Amino acid sequence: MVIAAAAAADAIVNIGSSEEKVVAVIMVGGPTKGQAMVHHPISACKKIPNLVQIYLVGFYEEREFALYVSSVSNELRVPVRYLKEDKPHGSAGGLYNFRDLIMEDNPV
Repeated sequence: MVIAAAAAADAIVNIGSSEEKVVAVIMVGGPTKGQAMVHHPISACKKIPNLVQIYLVGFYEEREFALYVSSVSNELRVPVRYLKEDKPHGSAGGLYNFRDLIMEDNPV
């Protein structure tokens, strides 16, 4: 199962069965409510059973996310990877451009 999460990801609960692999894809945006916008859906991902990977998709430089990605990955004990777009493509474009990589773990 692939979950494309946005800032409203707090609503994600009880998704998937106990055997399904789940991959979360989070589109990276600017700050909101005093925290990096990306923090809200990542926090919600803690509730997803069988989460095997989190992908952050955006147009920011990778070095801007390196420390954060490492910290979140250690906190959740799930691999987190930042995927930098060559230019801003919007949510659907980002998902489309990285579709093969996102589906690599064969999520249901």
